[in-house]
Amino acid sequence: MTDERFVEQLTQHWQRVAKRDRQRELTQPKPLGALVQTDRPYIAQASPLQKLNLYFPKNVNLNTEKLPTIIDIHGGGWMYGDCHLNDSYCLFLASQGYAVMAMSYRLLPQVGLKEMIEDVFASLHWLELFGSQKGFDLTRVLLVGDSAGGHLAGLTLCIQRSPKLQLLYGVEALDFDFDAAVIICGVMEPQKLALGNGIMSRAAKVQLKLLTRKNTAIANAAGFSQACRNIKLPPLMIIGSEEDSFWWQTRLFLRTLTANKLDFQTKLWRRSRGKHLGHVFNVTHWEWSESRETNFAMLNFFKQISASKHKK
Repeated sequence: MTDERFVEQLTQHWQRVAKRDRQRELTQPKPLGALVQTDRPYIAQASPLQKLNLYFPKNVNLNTEKLPTIIDIHGGGWMYGDCHLNDSYCLFLASQGYAVMAMSYRLLPQVGLKEMIEDVFASLHWLELFGSQKGFDLTRVLLVGDSAGGHLAGLTLCIQRSPKLQLLYGVEALDFDFDAAVIICGVMEPQKLALGNGIMSRAAKVQLKLLTRKNTAIANAAGFSQACRNIKLPPLMIIGSEEDSFWWQTRLFLRTLTANKLDFQTKLWRRSRGKHLGHVFNVTHWEWSESRETNFAMLNFFKQISASKHKK
């Protein structure tokens, strides 16, 4: 099959996912107690996929109160989604007393991984400049990513702490740092996608070509296991489920964290808890009891790490 045909099949796959997402959102309850400011450009002359959303709890005076910060990077196979994809999830997090930012970033096949990372860092530099004016406390920051967004979040952690990777990806380090990160059903090793099943695995070689754009140096740093070597990262929490179609990627990720002696804890759901707990279930179905348990565990993890940091 030609590369063009694989790209066409991937596009059709994500169009079907988008249709299912829209249908789900029509019947899904919305979180109460939060509001959103939408579609703020984070660079001059921004494209439609270079904008961000800000989420806040209701009834908070942001002129006098600074809230702990959560930054969310959406998934979608590097090919689908925008800053609205995780709206309900971000509204729920904000309703618990957090200032939340979610960004869009340009996607395959129009751009590669380098440009996606450039967009993520551009949105973070926007937050660096304007966040404190809007109620974000950038001394308490949690980075969250799900699926392919987990991959981008993992790379962002590594790049923030590596001048070599900053040069490779053409970005500047942030003035603020991340207290911790949460990776949800992360697809952390795009170079190993062919080991799995489904359209993304069948098209793995084409996706990797699109991500790396024949840049050997990028190809050698595209996977989290490649990027994280000899870098001390903040504490991580890994969320996963055995019913996730990418559970095998979560297992690879856990092995990488252990091999590199990185600080992490887990919230893993076993198959016995039910077949509905599939890929990124706690993001797409924030209202489920299992999702609430998972998301409160995530927030408690952040609170503990942040409290420990500020005691020092």
